[in-house]
Amino acid sequence: MITPAGIYLHIPFCATRCHYCNFATGGYDEQTAEHYVAALRREIESATGRWPEMTRQIETIYFGGGTPTTLRVDQLASLLEECRRHFEINAGVEITVEANPGSVNREYLTDLRGTGANRLSFGVQSFDDRELAMIGRSHQGIEARQAVEMARAAGFENISLDLIAGLPEQEMATWQRNLAGLFELAPEHLSVYLLELYRDAPLQHRIERGELQAIDDELTVAMYYELVDAAGRHGYDQYELSNWSRPGFESRHNLKYWTGAPYWAFGISAAGYSGSSRWSNTRNINHYLELIERGESPVADNSILSDDERQSEAIFLRLRLREGVDLREHQQRYGVDIAVRYQEELDRLHEAGLIELDESTLRISRAGKVLANEVFAAFI
Repeated sequence: MITPAGIYLHIPFCATRCHYCNFATGGYDEQTAEHYVAALRREIESATGRWPEMTRQIETIYFGGGTPTTLRVDQLASLLEECRRHFEINAGVEITVEANPGSVNREYLTDLRGTGANRLSFGVQSFDDRELAMIGRSHQGIEARQAVEMARAAGFENISLDLIAGLPEQEMATWQRNLAGLFELAPEHLSVYLLELYRDAPLQHRIERGELQAIDDELTVAMYYELVDAAGRHGYDQYELSNWSRPGFESRHNLKYWTGAPYWAFGISAAGYSGSSRWSNTRNINHYLELIERGESPVADNSILSDDERQSEAIFLRLRLREGVDLREHQQRYGVDIAVRYQEELDRLHEAGLIELDESTLRISRAGKVLANEVFAAFI
């Protein structure tokens, strides 16, 4: 049985660059955006020839960024039409568009819903205006609330909101107000990430100069548990380490990443997976445009995974999910008995209280969720 694939399209434009961001993004200008959309369409057109082993059956399409809603709706619609032209799009396809709350209005959202897009992911990050200014977000808390209201009025019935925990100088009281604002809007899905700063992030530089004070790990952990407990009280299931949903509203696209399903990828820095290999495109937009113009592949890296790499990857990706790793299924698929192969690692993690293990299932524990990278490292 063929597992339908997903499609990821990277839109690299932002009105402003957030002070924690390490994604391949840049400022928006109309001419570059026009060229980029045209290049994306050409990449989509040529992709099935470059990856003939990939299924063309598609059940999810995801516009990520960057801020996809910096593009006009007709530009996004043209990309969807190109996907429909070259792929077999399943009925009931999930089409997600990431959006900055300050980048949309009622008319835009109504037109976007008319393209077939049926899921919105708003990068709220915080409802506190001081925190939003500190991290370089271009919207205010009230605009996040207004954006959700406009999306509902436009007909969107599947909305996801993002928050970040562990911001510099963040207090538990502020975090609790952020959570209250989140649950008041009653999204179908929420993603909450612990702050991670790359070396050259402006926010990291401000901390190093003493302009901002990083909070300690204990407070960040306490914030995470506050979220876990509050989400449960409000009827959200934690189906993945950083993701919660009401029943039936899990991100079908993101589940492909964690379950080893195939997904196509288009645009700068976009990464795809065929089931046996991973590839990623160049991060440089000018190089990308030049390559597409010459009819060449924008792929900068392509790695064929060994059988052992695939089974190892399957363990730590499945550990992200609520269901964990089915030990029998893993052995049948990869020929590896996890309890035997990783006995020493499992004993260490179990003794530390970071995993739960029985005869059939390996799961990450409540304590392990805040030390997930340490757990994953045992299987790499």
